[in-house]
Amino acid sequence: MIIPTLITAMVLSTGIPQSDDDPRTAIEGYFQAHAFGNGEFIKQVFTPDARIMFNDGGRFTQWTAEEFAKRFQQPAADEYRRVRRVERLDISGTAASAVLTLNYPQVLFTDHVSLLKIGEQWKIVSKVFMADRREAGQEAIRETLQDWSRPFEPRKIIGNIYYVGSNLISSFLIVTPAGHILLDTGHIQMLPQVEANIEKLGFKLQDVKILLNSHAHFDHCGGFAEFKRETSATVVASKLDGEAMMRGGKGDFYWGDDLAYEPVTPDRIISDGERIALGGVNLTAHLTPGHTKGCTSWSMRVHEGGKDYDVLFVCGLTASPYKLTNNDKYPNIVEDVRATLQRLRGMRADVMLAPHGFYFDLEGKAARQKAGAPNPFIDPGELERHVSETEKDFERALLSQERQR
Repeated sequence: MIIPTLITAMVLSTGIPQSDDDPRTAIEGYFQAHAFGNGEFIKQVFTPDARIMFNDGGRFTQWTAEEFAKRFQQPAADEYRRVRRVERLDISGTAASAVLTLNYPQVLFTDHVSLLKIGEQWKIVSKVFMADRREAGQEAIRETLQDWSRPFEPRKIIGNIYYVGSNLISSFLIVTPAGHILLDTGHIQMLPQVEANIEKLGFKLQDVKILLNSHAHFDHCGGFAEFKRETSATVVASKLDGEAMMRGGKGDFYWGDDLAYEPVTPDRIISDGERIALGGVNLTAHLTPGHTKGCTSWSMRVHEGGKDYDVLFVCGLTASPYKLTNNDKYPNIVEDVRATLQRLRGMRADVMLAPHGFYFDLEGKAARQKAGAPNPFIDPGELERHVSETEKDFERALLSQERQR
């Protein structure tokens, strides 16, 4: 594996490393221009007479290599959130063509690049690119939330655990004789739905004494501040995600300030292995970082039908969309994800639940849930399958990013 930091240092000090046989060196130089906001890389890897044309919705703009280089003046603030990828590369002797994508938060650029081997070096001789502009970030988020926040019939999952969330964003109510525990509220717009679901099941909001967090993203704890005002529930979170909650989600290593919510200060910071106890129920915190730095999975036991079952509320495991190599905002992300996956492999769960319904087939299991039939939420093999699928996705993304670097 090539160490990305060494590549960066070499590029900055000595220019683009050249190869006799691989046009990817020129492509990498072009990517470095975007990464560092440095037009000198354009001058190194484009020929002086290169034709550069931009098709923006049918309107064409053309630059020389010199003019194009002037557009690169400084790294953008969202550098760590971009993905640069070689989608296709065809080589025929001393000529090559490539399709490249540069994925920005609100626009996807697709480049069609032609290259020639001139002497001992590959150079880009023409580039035609176009922009696929997405909806404004907040509008795209709003549409996603609408799809993920559709009403869902609240129900008993197993024992004293109830589902009170939406179709795809989870919220769990754990009922005890001394009051109740709520794990996640969803985002602020979803909070009324969660509260209505709690009451529809015959429970009172004021009886919720403890508010637990899976992780500090707005779609899981965006309603915490309001719910705490309404119920005076004790907010419990891990140290790192608690700090993110106090910032209202701002400064996130992936989302930046895009998905902010009303800040809330945890009443209690939970450490790995600590327990939350209420009314005879004990939940154990397991720090499983990667999706967020303080992502917390929770385990407990329930009793149903004369048997005891181990239940694990798995925190989000998705990390493949993140910047995994040379991430200065989360330098140990790869180590954290791998340690989390290894740890979860060693855990037992008769029932696996998660912050999003699609992780544990909420809708499918709910459709199969019938009185007198086996509980479809009981599936001792589901955790292993979920971890294996996540691990494959993560390692594939990591390998792809390392190759790009």
